[in-house]
Amino acid sequence: MKKINMIIVASMLAMSAVADNVKFAISNMHCQGCANRVEKTLKETGNVKEVKVDIENKTVCVSYDEKSTTAEALLKVLTDANFKAEIAKKCGGCKKHGEGGGCGKHKEGEGGCHKENK
Repeated sequence: MKKINMIIVASMLAMSAVADNVKFAISNMHCQGCANRVEKTLKETGNVKEVKVDIENKTVCVSYDEKSTTAEALLKVLTDANFKAEIAKKCGGCKKHGEGGGCGKHKEGEGGCHKENK
C-alpha cells in the first residue's frame, strides 16, 4: 500500500511541474511537412508539454517545463535542426517573471501564444 501511495504522490508532483511558454518565429517553415518536423523536433526533447504551429504566420508556440529547459535551449534545438528560428515572445508579464507579457496568461493581447484567463 505504501508503494502505491508513493507512486501516486510522485505522479502528482510530476504533473505539477511549472510550465512556461515561448513563441518562436521560423522563417523557413513553409508547409505541413515543415510544421510536423518542427513539432516532432521539439517534442523529442522530452521537456515540451504542448506545441501549436501556425504555418500561415510561420510561428510556433511552445509550453515547456521551465525546470528542465529554457527557451534558449529550445531555440538551439530548432536551429540545430536547420530551422531559421528566433524567439518572438517569452513569458514575462506576471509577478514571478516580471513585466512584458509573452505567454498570454496575463492580459489579452500581451501574450505570445494563448488567450487564457489572467
